[in-house]
Order: sequence, then structure tokens, then C-alpha cells
Amino acid sequence: MKVIYLTDIHDALKELRVLLTQTEADLYFVSGDILYKAFYDEEKIYQFVCLQEEFYSIVKDLEEYFTPMDLATDILRFPARYKKYNPKGELEHKARTYRRLFEIATRTMKEKYELIEELIEKYSHAPALVLPGNYDLDLRYTALQERDMHHRHRHINGFEIAGYGGAPIATSGIPEKLVVVYHEVKENGAFYSEPQAFFEEVRPDIILLHNPAWGFFDKIPGIGHVGGIGSRNYLDDFSPALVLSGHVHEDYGVACSRGTVYLNPSNFGGVDSPAGWQSGGAFAEIYFENRQVSAVHFRRLMESKTLTLLKVRLDGKEWRLLEPIPAECKSHCHLDLNMLVRDAHGNPWEQLL
Repeated sequence: MKVIYLTDIHDALKELRVLLTQTEADLYFVSGDILYKAFYDEEKIYQFVCLQEEFYSIVKDLEEYFTPMDLATDILRFPARYKKYNPKGELEHKARTYRRLFEIATRTMKEKYELIEELIEKYSHAPALVLPGNYDLDLRYTALQERDMHHRHRHINGFEIAGYGGAPIATSGIPEKLVVVYHEVKENGAFYSEPQAFFEEVRPDIILLHNPAWGFFDKIPGIGHVGGIGSRNYLDDFSPALVLSGHVHEDYGVACSRGTVYLNPSNFGGVDSPAGWQSGGAFAEIYFENRQVSAVHFRRLMESKTLTLLKVRLDGKEWRLLEPIPAECKSHCHLDLNMLVRDAHGNPWEQLL
């Protein structure tokens, strides 16, 4: 079986169409963040983000379990409750504006999901499954609902496949009340993780994540590990054939630990980062033999041209380089190719150094 995996699409719909027309696979995984912006108008993005952050600040001060949209609705219903936050008499106007922008953002994002469904339906010649990220709406209420893998599992080509999307962060500029909630909490010494409980129930062969498991391609420079504890707990006890993740664009590659292959090819769509604009185009081809990963090909789409960055084969627990890295890839790639293959501890594979 051949699987093509791309993650963090970030509105790269043109590039998605090119990839679907230029590649062949038995199965496609199109993972979040699928979208990047909820508005076409930059001014509306700025206005929505400013109001959202202001309302989050009020919610925090109130110590209420409100979303900004909940707060906007409550302000309009009970304005007298919020006199403290309304010294200039503008709070009700801001609440109405936020609700209006929220509706525009929701409509815009749903229109984009309709376009993506049309692209997949027209150009993909194999089943394609999708997973929402923290920049996405809950896909159950979009045109992609039949492909949605969040908190779902499917049996395809003899493999049990399970997915869990979203991330434990609030994403500015996205209608927060409609996103996937990442259920993982620790209170009074007790820990509950919905992804962990879900995977323990399903026991999948392939796991599709947006937020990576703690310790596997989850390290952000200057911050450290940000991966999910629950998914890591599950993977400490069980060994699926493959775990796919995204979300962290700076920590990418493939590794094999205790019989499980972990893979994050980095972002397919271009995205802003603390270090500046981060180019995209990265995706991976994954090959299976005898129900185990046998080879991984890292590839990159550059305009209408697809480059092969690296091909490795997994023999037992050892990686083997199938061919030297092309010189043009070293000079035309934003990724550090020496970091694409890791050992079980996350260190770079010596053969690439």
C-alpha cells in the first residue's frame, strides 16, 4: 500500500490541486491545519483578532468558562453586568461587531471547505481522509464531514486507522466556538485524556494526529516540547505501525521507536513564523509491506514541479538510504535535510551528517 501524507495545508488550495493531479496513491491523508485565514480581507482579520483578544481578556478577568462569542452574546443580553468593562459605552457595539465578523468568518471558512471537497472529488483517484487542526472548524459541520477523521476510526485496506485533531491552544483569528476542542485536562491530581482513551478503545494500526505525541516531532525552538501527554501515554504501552503528526513545523522528519514509525514531513502550505515566512510544499510518500512501513520518500512541491528530497527504507529497525540526496534539493529546500531521519531518541541519523 502507498499512502501520501500532507499536513498543515494553510490555504494552499492551488498546490493541493497540483499535488492531487501529479501523484498516485492508494490513500491520501490531508491533515490540518487545512485553512489559515478566516477572512479574505486583511482589515477584517485585524479587527476580529483585536476584538477576540479583548474579549478573552474580559473572560479571564471574570473567571468564567466563556468563549468570546459567548461573552458577546451575554453582553448584548445583559449589558448592565459589564459596566466595569464599558467606560466609553462602546462594549455593546463591539459585541455586535464581533458577532457579525464571527458569522462572516464561519461562512468564509465553510466556502473554502466546499472548494477543497470539490478538488478532492475531482482530482483524487483514491480515498482521501482529512483531519482538522487548530486553524480549522469542526469538520462535522462542513462539506468535508464524510472525510473527517477527528475522534473517528475507519477500516481501510486491512488497516484500522484512527484520528484525533485540534491542539490544546487558542488560535487567534479563528471562530473559537466552532473549533475542535482538544480534551486533555489535569485537575486535583487526576489526568484525563480523550485521545488516550479513544486510542485505547480502538487500538489502531495507523494514528493520525494534528498535535504530536509528547517527545516525537513536537519541539518548538525556545519553548520545548508541546506534544500531547495522553497520546504519548498510549504509545508507551502500544506500538501501532505508523503515527502521523503535524502542527510543529520546525520539528520534522521520520523516526522508528519500538516498532512504530513516527512522521512529520513539515508544512505543505507556506506560513508565517517567529523566524519569518516559512515556505511549504513538503509531503511524504509512505510504503507498506506486510502491514509495516517499509519505505518513506520525502518530497516537495515547488510551483508545478515535484522534487524528491530523500528516500529511505526501513529494514527491521534500521534505516537505509536508497539513493544520495540530489544536489538541487540541497540548494532549493528550506528544510534541513540532515534532520529528516532520526534515531529512536530524536537525534539525527549519522549517515546524513
